[in-house]
Formats: sequence, C-alpha cells, structure tokens
Amino acid sequence: MNLSRCLALCLTLAALLPAPARAMDGALFQQLEARVDDEHLSDAKLTLLKTAASTNTFTCAQVARLVERFSFGDDKLEALSALKDRIEDPENKRKLVTLFSFDDEKEKARALLAHIRKAAPAAPSAAPAATGSESTRVSASTRGSSTGEMMPLLVNQVGAWPDADVRTLAAALQKEDFTDGRMSVLRTAISSRPEGFTSAQLQQLVPSLTFSDDMVQAVKMMDAHILGMTSREVRGVLGTYSFNDDKLKVLRVLKDAITDAENKFIILDEFTFGAQKEEARRILETIKPRSPVYGTIRSKRAIFVVDVSGSMEARFTTNRGESLTRLQFVQRELQSVLKEQLAADAKFNLVVFSTRVQTWKPRLVAATPRSVQEAVQYVGALQQGGGTNIHGALEKAFADSEVDAVYFLTDGMPTDGKKKAHAEILEDVAAWDAQREVVVNTVAFLMGSFKSDNKPRSRELMLQLAKATGGIYRAIE
Repeated sequence: MNLSRCLALCLTLAALLPAPARAMDGALFQQLEARVDDEHLSDAKLTLLKTAASTNTFTCAQVARLVERFSFGDDKLEALSALKDRIEDPENKRKLVTLFSFDDEKEKARALLAHIRKAAPAAPSAAPAATGSESTRVSASTRGSSTGEMMPLLVNQVGAWPDADVRTLAAALQKEDFTDGRMSVLRTAISSRPEGFTSAQLQQLVPSLTFSDDMVQAVKMMDAHILGMTSREVRGVLGTYSFNDDKLKVLRVLKDAITDAENKFIILDEFTFGAQKEEARRILETIKPRSPVYGTIRSKRAIFVVDVSGSMEARFTTNRGESLTRLQFVQRELQSVLKEQLAADAKFNLVVFSTRVQTWKPRLVAATPRSVQEAVQYVGALQQGGGTNIHGALEKAFADSEVDAVYFLTDGMPTDGKKKAHAEILEDVAAWDAQREVVVNTVAFLMGSFKSDNKPRSRELMLQLAKATGGIYRAIE
C-alpha cells in the first residue's frame, strides 16, 4: 500500500472513531455557576442547566457542584436528571449519590444513574471575526476568554458589506416615514448584492427602525445574509428590544445564526421572568449552529463543490493555535455541515475538483444517517493536488436536473478546464442558470498564503458568480 492510500485509509478510520468528550471549560463553568446562583427560583436554575447541558459535557465533580446549588431533594433530583446524560466520566458517578440525605432520594439517584454512558462530545464551534484585522488581536488560547466564555474559533470575513455602505443604508431607512417604505428599501438593498452582514452591521441597522415589529421583520429579511454571530453578539441584538416578547421573536430568527452553541446559556440573561427564560431555552434547544464557511443550509436539493487543488495545502494558524491546511479546515467545516444541517428530507451530493472533476455519487442522494456518514468519510479522505478546473466543476453541478442550490468553495483562479477566462465562465453560468435557476452560493477561502494566490481576483470571481445567480458570497482570510 503506498503512502497516499495509507493516509486516506487512516483519515477514513479516524472519521469512524468517536471524538473524545470535552468537559465544560473551567472559566465557562464558573460563569454557569454564577448565573445559577443569581437565580432565586429552582425552575429558573433548571432552565439554565438544561440550556448549558444541551451543548456541553461535564465531569461528575462539576455535576455535583451544580446539584448542590439546589436546596431540596426533589429539585436536586431534577437537576441530576437534566445533567446525567452529559457526564464524561460516568465511572465516578457513585459520588453523586452521596449528595442526597434520605434513602429514598439515594435510591432514585441510583436509578437515574444506572445506565448512563460517556457523554457524546459537543462539536467545536467556529465564529466569524469582524472585518479587517480584529481577529489578529484575539488570544491563541483554545479554552476560555476574558468574559469566561468558550473561545470561538475565529475567521476573518472580508466579504461583508463595506461599513460605509451599511451606514448609507441605515440613513436611508431612517428617512422613510412608514414601515412599507423602510421594508422596501431594505429588501431592495439585500436583493441587489450577494454580500453578507456582520453582527456589528446588524446592530447598526436594527436601531434604524422605529417599531419593534419592524425590527423583527428586518431581522427575518436579513437572516440568510448574516455571516454568523456569537452568543454574546446575539445578546447585544436582543438588548436593542424593550420587551421580552419581541426578544423571543428575534431569538427564533437568530438562533441558527449562532456559531458558538456551547456559550448559548448566556443568552438567557436577556430574559427577566422564568416563563420567558424557559421559552428561550426551548428555542435554543433547536439550534443548528451556522457555519462561518457555508452559512446555514436551507436547500433540500444541494450540491457541495469543493476545490482540492494543490494550493489547498497552504497552511495557517487559527486563533486557537491550531496549524491547519486550507483543506483540513474546510474538511472539518463541511463534515460538520453534513452532520448537523441537512434536513431529514433533503437530498445532496458532493463534487470535488482540481484538474479533474469527480462526483461522490452519480446523482443526489437522500440525507439518511448512512449516506451522511459515508459522505463524512469521503470528505475526510480528500487530498489536495493538481490545478483548478472551475468551469468543469460548475458544469458538473449544473448537470444534475434536481439540484436547486450549489455551495461552491475555491481558493484559487481557474487554471484548467475548457474555459479559464472569468467572463467566459460567467457567461456559461448565466446560460445554464437561465434554464435551471440554480442558486450558487460562493466561498473564496483564502486563509494562509500560497505562491500562486491572486486573492483579489479570486474574490471578484466568487462575488460575480454569486451575484449572477442570486446566491450569497463569503470571502474568508
């Protein structure tokens, strides 16, 4: 067996192995403890625990500290029930029984803990950084932050609306006297360009609207173009609303824009009363974290097109101190999207390209657990090498008669294929799209550097491709 085949086999086998669970970081856990202590009612404390437990794991020692924050045996049992399936060291579960004073409570605790298994790990999150160089100022620590929250993995979104254009749009919204006029201005602006909005830009635009219903409607309208938000940034948006009912409406829209689900329990701080906290918890339970690379997958007939050319070996260091190639980063993001975001009734396929273009399956396949796992393994075994046949990859994607959305990622310029000139590629795409109306969402993935990079030209081609088909454009450096 040659080295490349051996490496591919190892990567495939690694995809089959369960990832190690990761107990809640110490600083983040202290934040959770402090918030539980601040709540006076047991129901509100339980709401916090359930929210945190849905995307974090704990040690038995941490569970004990949380359970001890409840005064009565029945409340302690409810807390234990909320946390029992998120324990990463079940071999130490006996110590949890000693938290209870009475024999009947101890027996109930033993019954709750009788068949628990090691908790499944939470998926690592990634979040978009602000435009410009802000991401370079973030600590390389992989755990915790100055706020006590888990450090999200940051990427630098350079494909967002220019800030000057956002200020112009905000001013135009303020000039309109009526809701219909404001919504028309916003709708026209969004539909006219493929770039997305950063969370800071969203917070600029929302206050430009006078009434809370207008704000909610505006957030809904912008949702697909929001590049991603941390839990703290979502709190910032919710803070612009005066009433809890409006905050709940906005949270229902923004929940899938959240990129750091492990920190989501801090969002409950924005809600005053127990019933509203509980409703917010229910909303947060349904999060499908947004990928900063791919966004949120809404299509049920999607093809993911991935560049595996030689330049995808370019290496960079993330703000968490990880050294990755472009392809390794994209593999991880795409695997997460496949596992977490495809609807149960969706169909999908994969196209990978370098000099040659290859499809994973002859046609779209149903997103069953088995097919998703096969796709995850396939993505994990990809290797970079060769040129960049962008025209051939797009032609292959448009050839499927069922597809309605393409997610196209590249880091380079067209160097191979029947057509390499940008104008000719865009002309053919326009002709194919006129017959099919397929949306092409594009990603210029330009982290790190490679000798043949022409980043401005790569960004421009992806921008024009998304604009020509009504897609959303992302550029990441």
